[in-house]
Amino acid sequence: MYKQLISSLLLGLCFISPVFAGSAADDVDVSKPWAREVPPGLTTSAGFLTLHNKGSKEHRLVAAESPAAGMVELHTHINDNGVMRMRPVDDIPIPSGGMAELKPGGYHLMLMMLKKPLKSGQTMPITLEFEDGSKKEIQAEILHFSMERNMQHMNKEH
Repeated sequence: MYKQLISSLLLGLCFISPVFAGSAADDVDVSKPWAREVPPGLTTSAGFLTLHNKGSKEHRLVAAESPAAGMVELHTHINDNGVMRMRPVDDIPIPSGGMAELKPGGYHLMLMMLKKPLKSGQTMPITLEFEDGSKKEIQAEILHFSMERNMQHMNKEH
């Protein structure tokens, strides 16, 4: 009888323990989310941000979505015989105690099939999804090209 009770308690702890563990969304902080303004007629833009992992294990960004876009993909730039090309990636690693930068010329969110033009001064909701299924809602500021250059300059200083 005691054997069954102990077995039941141990089994119960196995199911409860994930509830006490922190999720990737809890471990990862997001800073400086922004997206490029697009003029009327264009339906593609790019989103950028910095992911800071304050947790003790590596996490991965595996997907993103936004009600403002029909599709959001994780992308990177590669050098293909001297020509820079964008390519989709399955995930973006975020090292424990480290960060992953999504920035022009590197990893970024490809925002496709935009439902309306993105205008400077607005914000765009984006949901980030991590490897454990946890999600984080953010608001990306829409920046005009001249403001984008200022943001890139500020990122180099920090």
